[in-house]
Amino acid sequence: MSQKSNTLAETARSAGDGKSVEKETVLLLVGRWHGVTRDQESALEAALAGAGPGKLVFAITACEQSRTKRHPLTLAERREIVEGLAVRLGRSYEIHGVADIADSELWVEHLKNVVKDESDGATDIDPASAVLVSSNEDVLKLFAKHGYNSLVPSTAGKIPTDIHNTIRTGGDWRAIASDATVSVFERDGLERLINELFEDVLLNDDGELSHGRDFKVYSAGMDASLSVKIEDICPHVKPGKIVDKGCGTGTLLVHLGNLFPESEIVGMDLSSELLRTSDGQYYANQNVSVVRGNIIHQRFAPGSVATIILSSVVHEIYSYTGYDREQVRIALTNARTELELGGRVVIRDGIKPSLTGNVWMRCDAETEERFRRFAREFKNKSPKPGVEFVEHEIDGLKWFYLDIHGANEFLSKKDYLANWAMEVNEEFGVWTLDEWKVEFAKLGYRVRECRSYLNPWINDNRYCNHVWLHADDNGKPGEQLPYPDTTAVIVAEKV
Repeated sequence: MSQKSNTLAETARSAGDGKSVEKETVLLLVGRWHGVTRDQESALEAALAGAGPGKLVFAITACEQSRTKRHPLTLAERREIVEGLAVRLGRSYEIHGVADIADSELWVEHLKNVVKDESDGATDIDPASAVLVSSNEDVLKLFAKHGYNSLVPSTAGKIPTDIHNTIRTGGDWRAIASDATVSVFERDGLERLINELFEDVLLNDDGELSHGRDFKVYSAGMDASLSVKIEDICPHVKPGKIVDKGCGTGTLLVHLGNLFPESEIVGMDLSSELLRTSDGQYYANQNVSVVRGNIIHQRFAPGSVATIILSSVVHEIYSYTGYDREQVRIALTNARTELELGGRVVIRDGIKPSLTGNVWMRCDAETEERFRRFAREFKNKSPKPGVEFVEHEIDGLKWFYLDIHGANEFLSKKDYLANWAMEVNEEFGVWTLDEWKVEFAKLGYRVRECRSYLNPWINDNRYCNHVWLHADDNGKPGEQLPYPDTTAVIVAEKV
């Protein structure tokens, strides 16, 4: 519900009494409002001094989002901070929460409808009666397209993100924050919370691994391989406290809950969208819980976990931390701390080929063009994006000469078109099998199983008759090579 002042001017008259209808001027202040600075207060006071009479209507955008880097505060916390600002500005006011919608072209009308509904029709925003008060260029352009006039406060001085950044760097954030902001932050422990949110190096501002992920497609892909995951993972699971780190949709949790009815099953993920899905699953034995957490960090008490599962997430740790293998080591070190003596970590993920050197690759027409795109865009967020290759035409056929690792990365993601922008930035092959053994030994584990295989369905449906790999024979294509393995299963034990 909206926050309404008892001093709202009663200027509107009923159309039925034969008199004209007047609308009170609305000064519309749109923002996320994750804090207010003293500089903002002063800038708004100065801007509104010459604005003439009118009530303030605050729109808190993305009101349904909270506890992410981009949206750290809840709607209730933001509303209280805005109310402190409204009282300071000394005008009648309303405060409304406005949820995001996908189509930005419809957003102004959406905001207008929310305000009208929440004010029970008392506040009807239109270009004739409302003036936008904002310094945000995107917001200004969006409202200008709909004919609204704007009042632009000074942008000199501190803004809310400066409060958050000052907290993260240990500075005196209270000196730049409004009194209402300080009060809410101190009462709700937001200083600690903001520090914790920004420590999650895997998260983007929206609380996800990447922008633009199609969760329906992603989830369907993950769930389609469930039977193979069960065969690879479950024989190695020790009963007790079983933690699936990066649990996704929770389908594996359902199976684990049934297979180990006496065990405590915990699913952990960072994605708000996937956590909602996994939390909504039906768990027959009621022995499953779902928690939010970063799989790099220690989340459970030392020596409390029997099995930790890392299924299709190790390459994400690596890829979304700037291709930093040290972050994988940190995750495995923290997992070892959480494991009981004899406890296991079970990894199922992509694998880097043990074969080294260059190969010759030939593709069908559609896949050929897709490779050229891949070669341009692979790891495009890294300092050295792309894949180096040389293109040849031999006996009327196009051949690509490139490193086997690059060829494998292309093969492993060439068909993920719906989430291409995300997948093309992920590197599936973190280490070879031998390198995995060395890494686990250094971290104090004993490797129980370390194997890889070529998924038969992928071989038959995605590789065969689409891509051909050949060895190098003195600068020309030689004998045909088998496709690289797609999947590794690695089981290591705390000793």
